[in-house]
Amino acid sequence: MGQKDSKPSYNSADYGNSSNGYNSRYANTPSSYSPRYASSAGHNVQQPEAQARLQRKYSRIGDDYRSVSQVTEALAQAGLESSNLIVGIDFTKSNEWTGKISYNRRCLHDIGNTPNPYEQAISIIGRTLSAFDEDNLIPCFGFGDASTHDQEVFSFYPENQPCNGFEEALERYREIVPTLRLAGPTSFAPIIETAIGIADSTGGQYHVLLIIADGQVTRSVDTQSGQLSPQERGTIDAIVKASHFPLSIVLVGVGDGPWDMMHKFDDNIPARSFDNFQVIAIQITCNL
Repeated sequence: MGQKDSKPSYNSADYGNSSNGYNSRYANTPSSYSPRYASSAGHNVQQPEAQARLQRKYSRIGDDYRSVSQVTEALAQAGLESSNLIVGIDFTKSNEWTGKISYNRRCLHDIGNTPNPYEQAISIIGRTLSAFDEDNLIPCFGFGDASTHDQEVFSFYPENQPCNGFEEALERYREIVPTLRLAGPTSFAPIIETAIGIADSTGGQYHVLLIIADGQVTRSVDTQSGQLSPQERGTIDAIVKASHFPLSIVLVGVGDGPWDMMHKFDDNIPARSFDNFQVIAIQITCNL
């Protein structure tokens, strides 16, 4: 397929906002790339007045959902029918065993004759949330594979080209999965930083980051009680930082979980401009 067949990986710092504005990778994009990702200097952490607007507008989005459709309803009730979607897919090694119960002991990323849990999740999200994305251009990223670990993300297409709708996202997912080697550890910080950079470049347009993952952020056995692992700390810091921007983060769980720790994780995140992190406590299984 030419250029689209390669899988670039980038350091998450390349996407985060900085004193110099949004990263130049988006400023030098091909003509087919959406203009809403053009570089925009000066859009850093919001000023107090803008912070207050964020809190008033987005605090109505709750954090107790059981389905993607409930998220859709909450966004509509908050007046966010014109949201822009960003998708992040978890390619950590735990996907090889977290389908023991829900996916007949198969890897959650297995590509076969029937849709795997990630394919089902992408399809379900596409049916319920695609109407919210005006231009239907969806930046899609992966994280946690052997080329990115917990430090970077990779774009589904070179030059950060977005997918044209969820059907193309699903097609591209199927193309790249066989080329990947699952790794880890799990951190949501790089994909959140990436989404912050995108939201920062668009002059206040509201974005929803959809993270599809098989489990919680890595917490090593040697992490003491009451302490945070580096991955937990990085993810918390990124979530708090993201609350300064018009960005909500929705974690969609696939496989066996566990998910209870992610709910506790959300509840214990320090003060944010608004509650910007939601966990959908459902299991997308091979029976759906």
